[in-house]
Amino acid sequence: MFLRPVDTSGDILPVLSLSALLSGPEAVAQLVRYRLSLLTGEWWENPSIGFAVMEQLQSSRLSDVDAPAFSSVITAYIRETPGVTDVTDVKTLVSGRRFSYSCTVMTGEGSAAVSYEMDAE
Repeated sequence: MFLRPVDTSGDILPVLSLSALLSGPEAVAQLVRYRLSLLTGEWWENPSIGFAVMEQLQSSRLSDVDAPAFSSVITAYIRETPGVTDVTDVKTLVSGRRFSYSCTVMTGEGSAAVSYEMDAE
């Protein structure tokens, strides 16, 4: 799998050679980040595709008590990503209305760190 690299804003960077493309665990981790950031209904071509995180938050207010269940939903969604063989070292933090999630994704070629944050507003 090869993916174009992105900058800190998430904008795709130009690539002048194949060696500049992301590959291996880094490409899989970037694909996980793409999937987590695409919410259900945001892609005009197929509105049913995307991460249904907002539907999860509509049913309950996010608190420390809800964090394990919410973390399980995110972990299961990450496991469905092509190239991911396992998800380990899952950590969550609820700080006010901000939810932070981090993990290590295992691939056939190694592992890579993934983090995800969202404001539940």
